[in-house]
Amino acid sequence: MRPLFHKLITAYLLFFTSHTFAQNGKTIVEVFAVEDFSSVIDGGITQGETLMGFISLTHETSLWSGASLKGQHVLNHGKPLTDYVGDLQTISNIEAPRNIYLYEFILEQKFKGHTLIIGKSEINALFAYSTHGLGFIHSSFGIGPEMSVNVPLATFPYAAMGIYTNIQLQKNFHLSAAVYDGRPNTEIGYLKSYDFSLNSKRGLFWIGEIDYQITKEKTQLSTYKMGVWSLQGNSQRESGFYAIMDQTLLTENEDPTQGLHAFAQYGRIPNNASVFSNYKGLGMVYYGAFKKRAQDQLGLAWGQGNVSNIYREGLSRPSDRAETVIEAYYNYVLNDQIEVQLDSQYIVNPGVDPAVKNALVGILRLKYKIL
Repeated sequence: MRPLFHKLITAYLLFFTSHTFAQNGKTIVEVFAVEDFSSVIDGGITQGETLMGFISLTHETSLWSGASLKGQHVLNHGKPLTDYVGDLQTISNIEAPRNIYLYEFILEQKFKGHTLIIGKSEINALFAYSTHGLGFIHSSFGIGPEMSVNVPLATFPYAAMGIYTNIQLQKNFHLSAAVYDGRPNTEIGYLKSYDFSLNSKRGLFWIGEIDYQITKEKTQLSTYKMGVWSLQGNSQRESGFYAIMDQTLLTENEDPTQGLHAFAQYGRIPNNASVFSNYKGLGMVYYGAFKKRAQDQLGLAWGQGNVSNIYREGLSRPSDRAETVIEAYYNYVLNDQIEVQLDSQYIVNPGVDPAVKNALVGILRLKYKIL
């Protein structure tokens, strides 16, 4: 009866959030799914295959002028590939325990040159991401492990209650700042994700970011970001900084959305990092690499996370100093509903354990819209 009860509660909440305030504006509902068919071809802890993915239901309801209510639920399934590889940084950016999660529920208010968001969301949707790194499957090209591994961060599929603001300082300069609950609900259990606490006694996560954008005809050409963050909790206190660059290298037919683009990431925790002390990543993406395939993407990236002395000293075995990933992918857009991504990753020193062989991983990702 308990799984049935959870399904009924989920259906009710999805219906309620999708239609709240609909009489005041337009409600858009979308359902999409992502599936990863993954295989450890060589090395790692053991060779094997997994199927992992999620189904998502999102809604956005227009309220008064400049305001909207947004929500998203995700249902995860499958077995993590990390169990086979033994890595620290996480092979796939959709890896999560099987469960239903409230991934986003926010009220967004846009003013002239200013945005305010209150509600439950993940941090990486607003901070510390590279636009050209988003197409890669490995987690570190989305957000550096010096943040995502060291602290209980609200990243997919977990969300945390927070308050966010973005201010346009000048034409090309923006300043963003936010505070989130420092202990996102990572426990297994459906109703756990409906905790809307912002409790200083439990800990708070503070983050600020400034970015400079170069645009052409309202299309982003290059972006440079710098950010600082701090977790202040009863049992854990860590702080760090990061820098991210997205750079256009080559355009085709003067179209800024086509051509070769690069990105770079760097993040560091100056003192007492629990796992990773720093991370650096580099990559390139070619949009429309082949004739008549303007929407396809071809990407290649390298990332390396260096573990701290504190982490190495706490191990009961010999250890390497860094875990490195090299990833290549091709994303084929079949139509407006379906995309297929072929991905290969090579993990050097998985888990910084000399006893674990370097791992070669192949992934076939299927992305499709249902509604």
